[in-house]
Amino acid sequence: MKTFKKLIVGIAALSLAACSGKGGNSATTPAATSEATTEPSAETSSGYKTTFTYAVGGEPTYMDPARCGDSVTAEIHNEIWYPLFYLGEDGSPLNGDCIDYTISDDLLTYTFKLDPNAKWSDGEPITADQYVFGIKRCIGMGYDNAGYLTMITNYIENAEAHVEGDVADMDDVGVKAIDDYTLEIKLNGPCPFFVSLLPTQVFAALRPEFATEHDSEWSSTPDFPTTGAFYLTKIDSASEYVMEKNPYFAHADDVVVEHMIAKIMPSMEASQMAFQTGEIDYDTGASSDVVNVPELKDAVSISGNVNYYMNIQCYEGNEALKDVRVRRAIQLGFDRSAFVTALDAGDVYYELYGFIPVGIPGAHGDFRTESDNTEKLVYCDKDEARALMEEAGFSETNRLALEYYYNQNSMHDTVAAVIAEQLKDIYIDVTLKTAELRTFFDDRSYGRYDLARNAFSADYMDPWNYLELMVTWNNTRGTFFGDETYDNMLKATMTMEGEERMQALHDAEHYAIAEQCWNCPLFGYGSVSLQKPGTTGVINNPQANHIFWYVKCPE
Repeated sequence: MKTFKKLIVGIAALSLAACSGKGGNSATTPAATSEATTEPSAETSSGYKTTFTYAVGGEPTYMDPARCGDSVTAEIHNEIWYPLFYLGEDGSPLNGDCIDYTISDDLLTYTFKLDPNAKWSDGEPITADQYVFGIKRCIGMGYDNAGYLTMITNYIENAEAHVEGDVADMDDVGVKAIDDYTLEIKLNGPCPFFVSLLPTQVFAALRPEFATEHDSEWSSTPDFPTTGAFYLTKIDSASEYVMEKNPYFAHADDVVVEHMIAKIMPSMEASQMAFQTGEIDYDTGASSDVVNVPELKDAVSISGNVNYYMNIQCYEGNEALKDVRVRRAIQLGFDRSAFVTALDAGDVYYELYGFIPVGIPGAHGDFRTESDNTEKLVYCDKDEARALMEEAGFSETNRLALEYYYNQNSMHDTVAAVIAEQLKDIYIDVTLKTAELRTFFDDRSYGRYDLARNAFSADYMDPWNYLELMVTWNNTRGTFFGDETYDNMLKATMTMEGEERMQALHDAEHYAIAEQCWNCPLFGYGSVSLQKPGTTGVINNPQANHIFWYVKCPE
């Protein structure tokens, strides 16, 4: 067996800066108990806030871990669910509920030792069979309801075969409890980054007495126990989510905050004003404009490796977009410096010439830089773009009409305006369409667009994380891009190592973007946050979201 020692010891010492109620709940929340109440630490009464308020940039979806598929919802999930591992500042998986693990010599069987001190917010122990239930329940939810289900079905033995099945018939799925605190997961093939997938909420522990199968309404009212540092006492998706400290949390002694409030603020302007007036202590999705505000200079924090790109509906809908010449013309029609200039935020944004952003490791440094030094996959050449459009039958007198779909905020409005202006030069007239966040995400998931806004922050630090977005098996609600050739190119990398593997991933990116033109990269960026000066203990990671378990915010 290959043994991996505990990845982190003394979690309290961390000071790090880290993408969707019904009956049957008989569990007791901490509010109804008194025997395990934690006394405030000395530091709590010596200058740190016991109530911490932060803003999220839109209306969250369900608090059901199976349904967490967007970054807004994740900002609350991170506080209430305790994962096997979580991602550190550099994207490395750090121990959460898993304190140690081993991998079999054939690289297919992972055995995880759980923390026997970890408990639910009602005092019940977190056990291996609850992880088994949670994972199998996700499989039963199906692709339409479990946003990151492919994290399970792509890798765990026999999971894909049971996507539409019943939990009771999943005995052959490769996940089982060896004992109360030992979880075993068997893979269908080697996966060099499997542990890095485990912070994803689809791997969360759940209990059948409240997490009913094929349903998520139980998570819409705050009467369910949680495994994280906090549990919910109020859910108002239009206003705020209120949380209280979980006194049974394995590291409760290191949690200073007693009351956590997540304010729902879709308007970046409103959240900035709330920060400046002291209504909130942390803005998780601030406008990049704040880098130009002198009085906010000491409050700005930038994290994450994000690619901002445009989905192109390649296979359904508009006939013109089925022509690779038109798709390539769209890629070549953008002067990417126009986005950086329009967004006007110093070094926050940069021109992106491939699908994978800067910050992901390659064979000899940065994956994006390695590729750009050899060949930029996309670039600006309006003459070539017009020539391709003319080959496809379009001209100044026969212009192509397309619709660009996005959810509104000041950043997305700016980008949409640049897109419409830039594509005018290559015989394309763009109509802008907007919708509120949930509707937009749903429509985009089902391919209801010509062109659509998209962005992706790293779930784990491997190029595969971005490239798998374009495989056919991730087109779970229709086929919008991808083909068998690309699928096989990516599958082949799973048994490769080192430089050979990275070159194969470069080849796959070239095929998807430069040859098939399935998506249009525009720019890369880091996510901007505002935090009260002097705040410590916020865990930021390349996903560009945050964990506030150990936050210390000065009064």
